Amino acid sequence: MIYRTATTADIERIGAIIESAKESLRSRAIDQWQRGYPNVEVVRGDIAQGVGRVVCNDQGEVVGYGALILTGEPAYDLLTDGKWLTAGPYGVIHRLCTHTSQARKGVANYFMAQAEEELRKQGIPSMRIDTHPQNLYMQGLIEKRGYTYCGNVIIESLRLAYEKMVNR
Repeated sequence: MIYRTATTADIERIGAIIESAKESLRSRAIDQWQRGYPNVEVVRGDIAQGVGRVVCNDQGEVVGYGALILTGEPAYDLLTDGKWLTAGPYGVIHRLCTHTSQARKGVANYFMAQAEEELRKQGIPSMRIDTHPQNLYMQGLIEKRGYTYCGNVIIESLRLAYEKMVNR
């Protein structure tokens, strides 16, 4: 697999991946990403800001997408029912999704590993991520990667918030 910065040439494929992920969530009765977000315009913004990342398979086809944000997440300032592990700089993974044809093939895990490595190289000590309380697949991946549940945030609706120290 290849992890790289997303380009405008990837937008159509990323849009298809997002729609596939939305349908997967809907089919599992998870009320995440069911009100128009994320969408192609959000992806365009990610690419313009240089935060969009893709995972390509060995044939070069884009099979996963996410945003790696290094400027923080304002909603994370309002964490409830817990406490962050760190108070300093952190990275954020948002909008992580894979095409349903790639489910359980390690694409999201690879994305997270590569994003964490980006932080290590930049000396940023921790990564934060959130997910819907019913999204058990994502919770399992987050916990498998060694993240700690830290509390709740509101992004669209209630989300479980996690953090991992990446520079240990």
